[in-house]
Amino acid sequence: MPYEQLGITTPHPVLSWANHSLGSDETKMAKNVASLPFVFKHVALMPDVHLGKGALVGSVIATKDAIIPAAVGVDLGCFVGETLIPLVDGKSYQIKELADKKEEFIVYACTPTGKIVAAKATAKLTRKNASLVKVILDNNEEIICTPDHQFMLRDGNYQEAQLLQTGTSLMPFYSQVDKDGYTLISQPYSGRWQKAHWMIARSGLLGEINELDNRPENIELIDHLIHYNHKVVAVIPLNYTENVYCLTVPEYHNFALKAGVFVHNCGMSAIKTQFTGEQLEGKLKKIRLDIEAAIPTGFNENKDVEKAVTNWQKWRDFSNLHRGVQDLEGKAMKQMGSLGSGNHFIEICLDTENQVWLMLHSGSRNIGNKLAQCHINTAKELAKMANNKLPDPDLAHFVVGTPEFKAYWEDLQWAQNYALFNRDVMMSRFKKIVEKHLNGGKVTKPLLEVNCHHNYAEKEVHFGENVYVTRKGAVRAQTEDYGIIPGSMGAKSFIVKGKGNAHSFCSCSHGAGRLMSRSKAKNVYTLDDLIEQTQGVECRKDTGVLDEIPAAYKPIEQVMANQSDLVEIVATLKQVLCVKG
Repeated sequence: MPYEQLGITTPHPVLSWANHSLGSDETKMAKNVASLPFVFKHVALMPDVHLGKGALVGSVIATKDAIIPAAVGVDLGCFVGETLIPLVDGKSYQIKELADKKEEFIVYACTPTGKIVAAKATAKLTRKNASLVKVILDNNEEIICTPDHQFMLRDGNYQEAQLLQTGTSLMPFYSQVDKDGYTLISQPYSGRWQKAHWMIARSGLLGEINELDNRPENIELIDHLIHYNHKVVAVIPLNYTENVYCLTVPEYHNFALKAGVFVHNCGMSAIKTQFTGEQLEGKLKKIRLDIEAAIPTGFNENKDVEKAVTNWQKWRDFSNLHRGVQDLEGKAMKQMGSLGSGNHFIEICLDTENQVWLMLHSGSRNIGNKLAQCHINTAKELAKMANNKLPDPDLAHFVVGTPEFKAYWEDLQWAQNYALFNRDVMMSRFKKIVEKHLNGGKVTKPLLEVNCHHNYAEKEVHFGENVYVTRKGAVRAQTEDYGIIPGSMGAKSFIVKGKGNAHSFCSCSHGAGRLMSRSKAKNVYTLDDLIEQTQGVECRKDTGVLDEIPAAYKPIEQVMANQSDLVEIVATLKQVLCVKG
């Protein structure tokens, strides 16, 4: 469905894909945002739009030189088209060439323990006319990328290109060819050289191999006498722009450059499994009980903190966060790997081919909320001091170039990284539970993995200009972007690909969107209504989740029809199990 321009008088137009009239409160909220002087071009409303705080949920707001701290965001960096990517076939290819082919390929990635592995990836154009910097390494290699692209440090942490310092050690990627023509890869965790074809064979990406040739003793490690790191020599801003590209590496979220370092890739969470619906028969209730026992929900937290959580590299940056959260590190650790409440969920779904999908929706938990509140309060104080008369106090903002903006943006990145890793921890537990019941505990590889953010801010180029895009309850839908659009706990969900619609700032809806508030839903519907509307779904059926009853949400099929010009449907899913907070 094409958008319609709302008939309201504002300095900036409001374009809507909702296909219905807004209520008076919704119209007022849209007018408030469209009246802000730093809004760029127009405000876009997605099909699931409904009342929020300050701005409508389901709104996409592009701004110049300012940002509203109601968003929770992550930045996305990329590389110029000539950047060389080494593939496991022993050759290196320009990233633009890989994007043009639109095919899956296998790259080298690095695990959190510093082990190089083979991983599937795809490439795509991510920005047009992007600002650039040149990163010079001590091996005389030069990498041209956006200032915000994250490089993997030697300790496994990440740092934006523009913040790299002279002498910073990066996670190294070394390869060479031996006398017999085999490619050798140096493992950062051991400093030893490993034959690449054995590494690839053991990854399982190339199918079944001869077990006699795959015994550990057959994987030859060659001593490397001197193990060193690549270090940064300089980071130089460039005075021109170019189109830039990036890879998506679902399992490891990083990849190697030919220049000899590892960098972060682009990435709700969903994976397509090797299991079928028949394997779930008679097991759903036991699986649900195991999930609820393994993953805390609501305000709950883990009793014990697992090693993967304590080893998360970003804890070392906690002391740099806003002073208002400095007493919350212990709670943040215990909540890592927990679900939350409201519309957060864990689901098992079946697609139209009866294939099993695992899906979850969660965010940055209490620590993310507290960080946001701290910065929102700061923005409101600044607005009051400047006598800035805003149409709504919740539209208080930070201006680019100020210390407050810098502090907010850095905390924003930390919170988004927390949210991403929180989902990773949960998905790992979730997947193990399903594998226990359906595969005797044996590990399986996902057939497809999709990650997308629902509430965040990002630096992008739209209509030829650099802007900050805030997607409040919306998903990025650039050309070929994979996304997840869930329905309610009794409806369908959709895996989609973006169409790159410029008028929506390359965005789509993040779900069905609420028809009524939580309190109204509890007053209108009964427990019997909930039981009837969730027939066939293994889930809680009590008054504690009555506000999440399917009828409280817009019909997801209509929402999808309204955004047919924004996304194409890749897979249609129907949940058979749902865990709510």
